[in-house]
Amino acid sequence: MVFVKPHLCAVGWLLFVEAVASGFMPEGTRVDLSATRPNVLVLLVDDMGYSDLACFGSPNVSTPHIDGLARRGMKLTQWISAASICTPSRASIQTGRYAIRTGCVGVEEARRVIPTPTNPGGLDPDQHLSIATALKHAGYRTGMAGKWHLGLSSKVEGQDPNYKFVPNSHGYDTYLGSPFTNTPACAMDAEGISQKAKNGPNVCFLMANRTVVQQPLHLENFTSTITQHALNFISSATHNQPWFFFMSYFHVHTPLFTNRNNRGRSTGGEFGDNVEELDDSVGEILQAVQVHGFSNNTLILLTSDNGPYQEEGWANSGRTSLYDEHTGALLGRLKGGKGQLYEGGVRMPGIAVWDGVVQPASRSDVMVSSLDIFPTVLAAAGVSLGANYTIDGRDMAPVLQGSNQSQHDVFLHYCGFDIIGARVLGRWKVFWKVQKWYTHETNLSVCAQCCSGVNPLSRLTPIRASELCGCGSKDLVVLPSPVVYDMLQDSLEEVPLTRQTLPRYDQIVRLASAAKSDMEKSVHPRPDLFGAGTCTAGLPSSSRQPCCPGCAKPGLLHNLCHDGQGNHCSCDNVPTHV
Repeated sequence: MVFVKPHLCAVGWLLFVEAVASGFMPEGTRVDLSATRPNVLVLLVDDMGYSDLACFGSPNVSTPHIDGLARRGMKLTQWISAASICTPSRASIQTGRYAIRTGCVGVEEARRVIPTPTNPGGLDPDQHLSIATALKHAGYRTGMAGKWHLGLSSKVEGQDPNYKFVPNSHGYDTYLGSPFTNTPACAMDAEGISQKAKNGPNVCFLMANRTVVQQPLHLENFTSTITQHALNFISSATHNQPWFFFMSYFHVHTPLFTNRNNRGRSTGGEFGDNVEELDDSVGEILQAVQVHGFSNNTLILLTSDNGPYQEEGWANSGRTSLYDEHTGALLGRLKGGKGQLYEGGVRMPGIAVWDGVVQPASRSDVMVSSLDIFPTVLAAAGVSLGANYTIDGRDMAPVLQGSNQSQHDVFLHYCGFDIIGARVLGRWKVFWKVQKWYTHETNLSVCAQCCSGVNPLSRLTPIRASELCGCGSKDLVVLPSPVVYDMLQDSLEEVPLTRQTLPRYDQIVRLASAAKSDMEKSVHPRPDLFGAGTCTAGLPSSSRQPCCPGCAKPGLLHNLCHDGQGNHCSCDNVPTHV
């Protein structure tokens, strides 16, 4: 994405008048060159529960580096994810928009996310502005490491996939990571490599920009590999150009993995080992920021994409417990988990550090969202997108500076294509519909407030995959009248408020209903026959399979990338610098 001959329209301002070549820039976008323009580091964890960090109450792990980050800045106890499952949550983080606008939504579990790395859909850079693209055109250097899960290729051009949707197509100068996600197919063998499942190499591989450099993925070392990329990016940065780095972990998504040297180190079992290895990585990155002199001018945000994957069982998933800040006593558990719009699925641990802006060792109980990362960062960088491009997130800077008022009058909760709930004035949570819990298991200890069972589609593969709660009509209960919860007094969602028990009930429901109606009138896509949005739709094709350079794609005779002679083709050429 480039712009044509920028014009100075006022002192200190640049106006982008035309976007050409590749990508998208809203008309009227401006950059204030006199803005603060801090460096930006986003640390995104995968499937972490609200209480999986020691600084958020976990008694089973040691997370000294993340705890130290919280002491340097602000703990945000009402950080709400834009969605309760990977792809829509990540689309919203990248764009600052509800995922419904991007098409990265679905009804059934298999279409609520992009289901395979060879599907033809993804977050479209020709229609949606990413945070990296916006910052790149504000003069930032941009980089990313880790999980993407927003699509790879729409089609094949010549012999190769076109990689239309990968991070480099969204403004990231440099990327090293696994562009799909951590799935059951990524399970490690005894050597720590994702080839325990027959299709592991097709699903789990490492890319440097648009090139496969490791296939199958060496999952055991994945965290150290992407951490090193972050360290290289920071060490090569200069003080003459601001930078943005997006660190997107596989931890703590299942299948759980740690380097063999870190196994058994925590009191929280294998899951705790995952969290502590994550903390080590965060510590290394924070040390690099400090050593290279960037601490005083770097905005750091840490959170998770959505809640814990309860259906994987207690030993393999995170916790959503609430603890008393002073005594450490357990107060209860947030309801639900990943895939659900109850608090367990969308309330995340949140930490913000920004020297000179955020008060050290502070805490905020004001509602903010992962949807707010985009507008907060762009405002700090001096980027204005004009009046005709809709951003649903809000600049959280007032909250970071101590405001006790949420920047969201109404925040909508989508389940697939359906608005089933909303946050009003940051405090009141309204439900028009709720998701059903069900189980196919005889062992009810796997999880209680979830949809425990085996995904029927996974029965066709050698790897068992758990099933999440869905968003179709069969998965939802329509309430006879809206139910309201007070999120400051009833975070566990145990006491539904009605017109008889809440004097402001009608006002709250009226505000929520008006926002819901306005959104449904202006944005009203419908699922396809398979329950998919435009981003998650389509069928996988081996023609779009990423393979190592020089390797042939799978076909009728070969299930994996091959050398043309019937032999499996692999590579392990992780570059020192990308």
